[in-house]
Amino acid sequence: MKLLSTNAFVIYIKKLNEADLLLSYITEDYGKITCFANNARKSKKRFLGKLEPAMLTNIKFYEKPGMTLDILYETDIIEDYKNVRKDIDIYLFLIKLAEISRVLCQERDNNKNIFYLIRAIYKGLNCIDAKTSLSNFSMSAILLKYEIYFISNLLKYTGIFPNFLTCTICSEENTNNRFYFSLKKGGVICESCANLKDNTIIKNLPLNFINLSNLMIESDLSIINKLVVKEELLRECSTFLEDFLSFHIGKKIKSFESL
Repeated sequence: MKLLSTNAFVIYIKKLNEADLLLSYITEDYGKITCFANNARKSKKRFLGKLEPAMLTNIKFYEKPGMTLDILYETDIIEDYKNVRKDIDIYLFLIKLAEISRVLCQERDNNKNIFYLIRAIYKGLNCIDAKTSLSNFSMSAILLKYEIYFISNLLKYTGIFPNFLTCTICSEENTNNRFYFSLKKGGVICESCANLKDNTIIKNLPLNFINLSNLMIESDLSIINKLVVKEELLRECSTFLEDFLSFHIGKKIKSFESL
C-alpha cells in the first residue's frame, strides 16, 4: 500500500459502528476521495477533534490498488474555521455546500479549482461579522450570495454551467435575455425551438439572473461584499440553480428541502 498526503475538507461523515467512520473529502491533489477510518471515534491521538466539516486538515491515507476505499491513517489541522461553528445558520449552510460538493464531484476527478473554491468560501464565511454585516444586509441575503457564487463556480469547474448566450438547438443569439430555459438541454432555447408543453422548460428566468450569474463566475469572492441585490432576486436565482442542479443529478438534494 502507498501512503499519500494532501490537504482536504471533510464533506461527508457516516458512522459505521461504535468505532469506525466512512468519510468523503475534497482534496487539493486527488479530487474527491472516500476513506475508511478504522477506530476513528476512539483514537484520540490521530483523529479526535480533527474530523469536523468546518476545518482544513492535512490527511495521510493509504491507497491500495484494487480497493474502492482508501484507508485514513491520521489527520492534522491546518486551518480551523471556529467562527463558522459559532453561528448555527452559517454552519448549516456550510453543511449544505458540503452536500452539493459530495453529490456533484466525481471520485478522483481532480480539479484544484474546486478545492480552492471551497477554501475561499469557508474562509469568507469564517470572517462574517454578524453585527457589521447585518447593518447592511440580512444574514439570509449574505448566505444567498455565497450560495449563488458557490454553485455557479462549481458548475463552471465541473463543465456544466448553463448556456445563456445562444439557443442550444439553432444557435440564435439570446439578445436581451429573452429566451426560455431548458433544464433538459442545459441552456436557453429560442421561442421557435421551445416546446412549451415540455415540463422541463422554464418560461421566465429571474430578472437579471443571467447578468448576476455571469458576474459571479468572472469575479473573485470579494464581489459578495460589494454586490447590492434585492433579496427577492437572490432567492429566485438560488431556486433556479437548485432546480438546475437537482435536474442534472437526477434527484433533489436533501438540504435544498430542509435548509
